[in-house]
Amino acid sequence: MAGVSAIQGVDDTLKALVDGAVGGLNPKPLVTVGPLDRDHDGLRLNWFLYRIAPNAAFRNMEPPLTGWRTARGNPPLALTLQYLLSAFPAAPTDAGDQDQFAHVALAAAMQALHANAIVGEGHPALAPSAEPLVEPLRISLEALDLEALSKLWTATTDPLRLSVGYEVGLVIVESLDAHVAGPPVRVRRLAVVPSMGPHITAVDPPRASFGDELLVAVEGLTAGATFSLARDRRDPAGPAAGWPMIELPPGDAPPGHVRLGLPRDDLAPGARRLDVQAVEGGLPFGSDSIGLTVVPVVTGPAGPLAKGAPVALQTAHAADDVEVFLDGARLDVATAPAPTATAVTVTIPPATPAGPASIALRAGKAAGPATAVEVAP
Repeated sequence: MAGVSAIQGVDDTLKALVDGAVGGLNPKPLVTVGPLDRDHDGLRLNWFLYRIAPNAAFRNMEPPLTGWRTARGNPPLALTLQYLLSAFPAAPTDAGDQDQFAHVALAAAMQALHANAIVGEGHPALAPSAEPLVEPLRISLEALDLEALSKLWTATTDPLRLSVGYEVGLVIVESLDAHVAGPPVRVRRLAVVPSMGPHITAVDPPRASFGDELLVAVEGLTAGATFSLARDRRDPAGPAAGWPMIELPPGDAPPGHVRLGLPRDDLAPGARRLDVQAVEGGLPFGSDSIGLTVVPVVTGPAGPLAKGAPVALQTAHAADDVEVFLDGARLDVATAPAPTATAVTVTIPPATPAGPASIALRAGKAAGPATAVEVAP
């Protein structure tokens, strides 16, 4: 890649190509690189660089020859250059044919540029300041209409001259940030396992609360597998990757099954993912998921529920939108104190019959199982 001399190198290359093309003409035009309104009375061909644009195909290229070695994000500067080649006639002659000499010179230049549309390493016209090239310079004729040419010439004080447009690419300016090779691999880790990873086939029960025992059927289970419950936005603060499940003793679980428990009683109710991630030698190699619904449940108190007065229920997985049902009848939930995941206050109607009853919760569109309670006389 060339440095800051890359653009100058293209200027010199184009000038050399045209110089060689018009060397045998009589009169021989002068070949220059500069603005359109430069003062000069002689026969002249001028290269004017009027636009520099990023090269869309190569703007995110890797460093040539070496590729990425360490940090990414600093590719070399890839450019496309657009030139205007203009023919300036000499002072008027007696025959009035000064413009014809300019036309001959321009035609000779275009003929040479067409024949040398690809300029690679070793080309006699390639300027040293343009080397080394990432790929050959490609010189292509552009179809500039009269409106585009007029816009360029109106910025000058000179009258419009016969001009043609050329595009040159690829021009690479190397980056200031050098890529330094990273350290060699000091510890090689390779894990070979006779499995494509775990696959959860079933979970029983599919609706569970804190304290329930889950029996999970897994195929391809390895010793390094871990289970977690996906987070919910209403959960308390905790690990972003999910809640690690409680692994219970296998007991009499059938082969290919594990026993798990929910990690906390204050998790929000609703449908979630139960995930399994296999790890071997510190390297993850497979994962799977299955649906599991966390449901609210009443866990206490153990004694009879008094009628006609606020009763504090101990719960798991309740929420601020919790509903309480006693034998199917909805109870009023107190707003002070406000319900939480583990505590809900209700009032048992005085007309409720004393004796055994069942109480259940619904929160977050998830209904939990009924809990047997005793209503006080």
